[in-house]
Amino acid sequence: MMQLAIQEPYMLTVQPDDFFISPRRLDENFGTMVCFHRRYDLGDEHNYGDNEDFLKDLYLKTVGNDEKGEEKYDRLLDRLSKQPDTPFGTREYARAVDQALMSEIEKEHIVLPLYLYDHSALAMSTDSFVGRAVHAEWDSGQVGWIYVSKADIREEYQVDRITPSVREQAENRLKDEVRIYDAYLRGECYGYELYKNGELADSCWGFVGNFDEAIKDIAEYLPDECKGMTEKLAEVNDPASMVKTLLKHARIQVEQAAKDMERKPREQVLGAEL
Repeated sequence: MMQLAIQEPYMLTVQPDDFFISPRRLDENFGTMVCFHRRYDLGDEHNYGDNEDFLKDLYLKTVGNDEKGEEKYDRLLDRLSKQPDTPFGTREYARAVDQALMSEIEKEHIVLPLYLYDHSALAMSTDSFVGRAVHAEWDSGQVGWIYVSKADIREEYQVDRITPSVREQAENRLKDEVRIYDAYLRGECYGYELYKNGELADSCWGFVGNFDEAIKDIAEYLPDECKGMTEKLAEVNDPASMVKTLLKHARIQVEQAAKDMERKPREQVLGAEL
């Protein structure tokens, strides 16, 4: 999908950015996004073999990454494996382990789940897709977490205590990072090219978000004389018509420049006669 607007002597085109790099690799992020999937490389790069390795690592970072921490971890697993409702090797056991580890981890971290929806395209959210997306019962599920330590939160916001307000701000930042990554997965990345008198005058790529959000951001990048052009954008579906428009715009500008060149000698002659 390409959008085009003309406001002489400018022509603006907005189109998908097919070479945009993942925002998890391009930006310095507030949170850490750890995902596990058999087919897709998602989130931040990491060396965890599976979610059990990740949760254990974060657990030990919380209780102490030493011999005592390891012993506490082993005792927790042993205790859960002996519970009649969570026998070792069952889904109930695995779920109980995750919950027990997470309850400890959340004492020193803010952790949000990550759900992936894989149905003709990819989408990600901190909320389950079940009940709000087609066939989400089969085509979606949790693939990881995004988290930030409370120590990093205190440093980021320059506070000694994490109040409910600070916690809400931190959670919203994590959700915003997921929203941006979701837009990347959906292919909602755009760029623009601005032509003046038929020649490329400016361009910028990497605007992430739904189309309306991207257009608002692009509008802020345009020079003052181009304000309002984004409101005139219209979709161009036919590549041939796009080429014709570019050529027509360039021809008009060339013809105008030629007229200006002819006018200047006449003005100079008239000035000399006066």
